[in-house]
Amino acid sequence: MKILAIADIHGTWEATYMIEELDGLYDFDLLLIAGDITNFGTAEFALDFLNTINKPAFAVPGNCDPPEVIDAIEKSKAVNLHDKFHEFGGLKFVGLGGTNGRGFTMGITFSEEYAYSLFRNCKGCVFLTHQPPFGMLDDVGGKHIGSRGIRDGVFEAKPRLVVSGHVHEARGYQIINGTIFVNPGPAKMGYAALVDLDKNMVEMIER
Repeated sequence: MKILAIADIHGTWEATYMIEELDGLYDFDLLLIAGDITNFGTAEFALDFLNTINKPAFAVPGNCDPPEVIDAIEKSKAVNLHDKFHEFGGLKFVGLGGTNGRGFTMGITFSEEYAYSLFRNCKGCVFLTHQPPFGMLDDVGGKHIGSRGIRDGVFEAKPRLVVSGHVHEARGYQIINGTIFVNPGPAKMGYAALVDLDKNMVEMIER
């Protein structure tokens, strides 16, 4: 399965053209959107943006999305993966948007205990989050700003893939104990990542 991962769109329509172009180049099977679809609103933009996508897509909101964006994802052609499970192509996916409430947020938050309880039992799944796990692609000026609850869930469940965003400065990927961690970088700047799960490979993309 080929997965295109994007995050941190921040209200830029240009990301729709990037998705179209990359589909032509890679013919990916699934698009994962790791939050911050809008730039502090509005939900209407999120709905319109997601409805332009003509491939299967799963999305979660970010800290720069107001709570109404959750409903917009639900109403769109995309699958709302926030606080939910979904199966696709023989794989199980689980998602959690927003952040643990530290730093700026438009209001979508979770407790570390809840994040751990959501992820811990989804063995071998694909995780889609806005905030990265603590210590994994979450470094800002030498400080880790990830979620410890997500990290602990990762350690227990050993997912195949974790896609996150939020930390623009930590764009990249890591493979740790068989789990692929990907931060595609901000789509508003033309960044994305292609994950080939069959080949266990990641290609970082700059448009």
